[in-house]
Amino acid sequence: MREVIPGIYQLQLPLTDSRLGYVNTYLIQGDDGHLLIDTGWNTSEAFDSLKKQLAEIGIDFEDISQIVVTHIHPDHYGLAGRLKHLSTAKLALHYLEKDFIESRYINMDELLREMEEWLHINGVFANELPELKTASLGMIKFVVPVLPDIILRGGEIISTGVFSFQVLWTPGHSSGHISLYEPTQKILVSGDHILPTITPNISRHPQSSINPLGDYLNSLSTVKQLDVNLILPGHENPFTGLKPRVDEIIQHHKQRSSEILETIKAKPKTAYQISTGITWMSDISGVGWQNLASWDKRMAVMETIAHLEAMRFDGKVNKFFKDNTIYYRHT
Repeated sequence: MREVIPGIYQLQLPLTDSRLGYVNTYLIQGDDGHLLIDTGWNTSEAFDSLKKQLAEIGIDFEDISQIVVTHIHPDHYGLAGRLKHLSTAKLALHYLEKDFIESRYINMDELLREMEEWLHINGVFANELPELKTASLGMIKFVVPVLPDIILRGGEIISTGVFSFQVLWTPGHSSGHISLYEPTQKILVSGDHILPTITPNISRHPQSSINPLGDYLNSLSTVKQLDVNLILPGHENPFTGLKPRVDEIIQHHKQRSSEILETIKAKPKTAYQISTGITWMSDISGVGWQNLASWDKRMAVMETIAHLEAMRFDGKVNKFFKDNTIYYRHT
């Protein structure tokens, strides 16, 4: 726990057995109750860590009156249901995230069916389908699902009496991802939209928009125009230099798109074929397909599709069906 500026605390909650190590939640002090941004996932380690760090600044769960979740991935949303039960806090989420809660964490059968079909038509081999289809099931234990009290669409003001945050809809990493901007202090709470060294995963899948990478790049360009002195990210540490970091992320995606485009110059390929020939996790010196875990393989395929679809919208590739499988070719 550390106070990044007077009244705003960074709390690092452990993500056991995850290469990310921890997720950041932020406690924002208020005149009449406090605001918690993101919650960590539902493990005893994360819960105990949150309770201990709050106690260090003299705050208990009952003192939290508002919880804002940037998006419903387990590391940001997992403890929300448990914390609501222990406090009087009102939970706020973007409406798109709210619409995914039941299908992702309560009744998953239809989503699993859609995911299997999605992977199949994008070329994943039959012997790998069961493994990739169910790759996210292990995440369910980290979430206590709960519906929001407040639905956000972007443009709202969330005030603590001390700070006033503007809600920014920043889709890409998740369709309903939000960031929070405090114009007086020039602070951006970025969730997973902008991280200091890691490039957030942008995936095309059954519950994404039709062009999530395009959405992401557009929202990056919008956020780049803000007057920001300090970024509070969902992972790693607070940092400065919003504009150069946005430029770095955009350049990364340009390079990845060029790499993908090069693989289909000679002949059309499926997204699966392309993803198996690319080096992933460049932030940790690169990992080949065979050394990826099942979850990472699925994200690799879906990230490849996101790049292909963005290039299709830009007229650089087109796609066609052959034997009930989608292929992409260079235009």
